[in-house]
Order: sequence, then structure tokens, then C-alpha cells
Amino acid sequence: MLLSTKTPFMRQQTSKYPNKPEQYIPYTIIFVLSTIAFLALNVVFAEHFDLLNYHRSSIDGGQWWRIITGHLLHTNFIHLAVNLIGLVLLWLLHGDYVTGRRFLWHFLFLSLGISFAIMYLSPNIQWYVGLSGVLHGFFVWGAMLDVYYKRKSGYLLLIGIVIKLVDEQFFADQSFMSGLIEASVAIDAHLYGAVLGLVIGAIAIYKK
Repeated sequence: MLLSTKTPFMRQQTSKYPNKPEQYIPYTIIFVLSTIAFLALNVVFAEHFDLLNYHRSSIDGGQWWRIITGHLLHTNFIHLAVNLIGLVLLWLLHGDYVTGRRFLWHFLFLSLGISFAIMYLSPNIQWYVGLSGVLHGFFVWGAMLDVYYKRKSGYLLLIGIVIKLVDEQFFADQSFMSGLIEASVAIDAHLYGAVLGLVIGAIAIYKK
């Protein structure tokens, strides 16, 4: 029996997009859950929105589910659309590296890690919703694998995300985006997600 020696990068050159079930189903699950959460808690049961968002005092009171569910909620349609577009772009960029359930474990790790980092490192953040922190984590993870598989774009992606994070932390005016999503932009969540993405990327490369 012959074993394939193709790397994910080589496989990506033979198809227009990652089209294997294990490569698109995990992204689809996150896409659908986020959409359902938005429709349920922003449109149908809007009065119950506060039951699932990340809320510091409620988590301190024992409502631990919020550290996961908060990442699936969004303040308005623009907020949801921006993050879902980002999710689709990440699938196109790095979906070829995904191996089914491992992606969902990574999602769980990033969600937990970002929430706990916000809780202990950003006491000023009392309330948070959105997928963007997790997306930053997956972006960095994929870029690190790009570098491992000798894709020059990986270096450009890593440099780009570093510039973005530094700009957000020290220079950028977030008022425009805050107006669009009707909430403050939680730039700390982006930073924590990127750092955690480094962790899962390093682990993935070490295992290879």
C-alpha cells in the first residue's frame, strides 16, 4: 500500500478550496451555531440575550456556561456578518489543515482561554460577546502551520497580525467599529486569542 506524501500545502494546490467533510464541517458548525444564537437571542427571544453573554458578575455567581456561549453571541447583524465573513476566509486560507474534531477542541480551548484571560487580566471588561477573539487564535494557528509547510504567506500573515495587534493596543481609534457593532471593541480578546493561537500552533508543529 502506498502512503501519500502530500503536505496540506501541496493538497491545497490541487483544489480550489478545502472540500473534504472534516475540513468544512467544523467551520459550518460554528457558523450555524453563531447564526442560530443571533436569531434566537437578538430576534426571537431578545429579552433573554443576557442569559448567555460573557458577564463577569454572573460568572462569579456560578453561571460558568457564559465563558463559552459568550463567544457565539453578537450585538447586531453587522457584528455577526463581519465575524462570519472572517470565519469563511479562515476556512479558505487554512481549512486544509483542519482535522475534524480537533478544530472543535481548539475552539473550546480558545473560548475558555480568552474568557479566563479577560476575567483575570482585563478586570475593566465586564461584558463581552463575539467570535473575533477566537478568530484571531485560528488565524495565528494557521499562519504558523503555513510557516511550517514553507508557505511564504505564513510569514506575511504573522507580521500582519502583529502590526494589527500593536496598532489596536496603542494607536487605533476604535470608535468607528464600535459604532457599527453598537459596543466597545474588546481588543484585549484579540490579543489573548492570538497568544493562545501561538500555543496551539506550537503544539501542532511539535507533534509533527
